[in-house]
Amino acid sequence: MAEKKRRTIYRSEIVWYSILGGLWLFGLILAILGVCAYNVGKISLNPLYGAERAWAAFFGMPEGSVLDFRIVGSIVMVVSMLCFFIAIYAYSSKVSEEKAVERRREERMKILMETTIDVSNQPVSGQENPEEKK
Repeated sequence: MAEKKRRTIYRSEIVWYSILGGLWLFGLILAILGVCAYNVGKISLNPLYGAERAWAAFFGMPEGSVLDFRIVGSIVMVVSMLCFFIAIYAYSSKVSEEKAVERRREERMKILMETTIDVSNQPVSGQENPEEKK
């Protein structure tokens, strides 16, 4: 059986996939913590709710406002997933372009190999053919 050619996987591709996957996982954890902040115990005693208020104060939001981890986590997940799709598209385009370049190169080499000229029987322009003198 013929072996299937595997596409090349670049190190940068793996790095981008890992970074974006980790960022998506961070967003998922943040969203889960946001759900827990509103559903576990009394809100006034919940340390997750206190963390949401502390983050709101850190980012300069008005007094008493809350930076909802559910929304922030969801936004982080959506943005990282969109970037992940962009990375997949970019690397698949790169691989497709490399394959196209390789096919064109092989085609040119094939044409060059097929059109070899037998120079021993053909006269050079401006010279007489020795067979015509006979």
